[in-house]
Amino acid sequence: MAGSNITLKQLSSILGVSISTISKALNDSHEISDATKKRIVEMAKLHNYQPNKIAVGLKSGKTNTIAVVIPSVQNSFFARALYGIESLISETNFNIIVCLTKESHAKEVETFNMLSNGVVDGFIVAVCEETQNLQNYDHFTNAMANGKSVVMFDRVIDSVNCGKVTTNDFSALSEATQALIGSDRKHIVLLSTIHKLNVGKLRTQGYIKAMEAAGFSPTILESDDQHAGAVMTEYLNTNSVDAIIALDTDASLAALKAVKTNNKQIPKDVAVIGYVSERMAHNLTPELTTINQHSYTIGNAAASMIVEAIRTKSKDMNQVVISSTLSVRDSS
Repeated sequence: MAGSNITLKQLSSILGVSISTISKALNDSHEISDATKKRIVEMAKLHNYQPNKIAVGLKSGKTNTIAVVIPSVQNSFFARALYGIESLISETNFNIIVCLTKESHAKEVETFNMLSNGVVDGFIVAVCEETQNLQNYDHFTNAMANGKSVVMFDRVIDSVNCGKVTTNDFSALSEATQALIGSDRKHIVLLSTIHKLNVGKLRTQGYIKAMEAAGFSPTILESDDQHAGAVMTEYLNTNSVDAIIALDTDASLAALKAVKTNNKQIPKDVAVIGYVSERMAHNLTPELTTINQHSYTIGNAAASMIVEAIRTKSKDMNQVVISSTLSVRDSS
């Protein structure tokens, strides 16, 4: 049997001692003699015994496991935030499991309901689009009522009393719009494929505020990710535009392509500011001016918050705001 996995019950039979004695020995209990501990540890190692962490967690009420629930890992923001989460968690005695919702409310609910039953101690979540549209948040409040800590990041729900890590979406867009106005751009168009999300709405409001404060009329183009390019191209064909602010990666790439298709020069004819990863921004032509959300820092802060909440069992719900910054490059 050497080299194969073995159960605690089988190990008990081989050693001729109780399951309780084995558990205490493997946990270095003072109740067990050193000689017995050594014999049990050596036999467990020989037979590759691995404790069932979920079973142990269900018994103890603590698993030292955190679920990270995000819409996607293909989105560079979430991928980078996940890296920030993992970097902090790896320095603790906690583990993480990653669950993808694919923007599905049903999937998000299923994940929370399944993992709240003793599998994890807490959740880090970026709320999916469908949940925001349905405004049904029972799975979050039920998890917290079940003693689980919850921290939302980026996509948060104000009415849910949990930890939150956000960025200054409203002021970041207002400042980016003001920067374009300050460079003598007057016909600034906003392009978005995330208008149904809370973050998209906040960014749009920041743009509107800056435009109206300058005495300009805001122009907002909304589309799904498949048709953003066509929407932007059609508008450029019939209207005067000297700047575009794109609110997400799909809109940013669509804006750049539409301007080039319209045979206009960037930034001479049309300046463009968007949201893409720093790596992608440097590899675009021209290099794209971006609003940098510092997603690694956001993920790191969310991880720190959840670990503290679980360890202290604190009911105090903190909110941290990580300020976005404008990274000026060749497109503006």
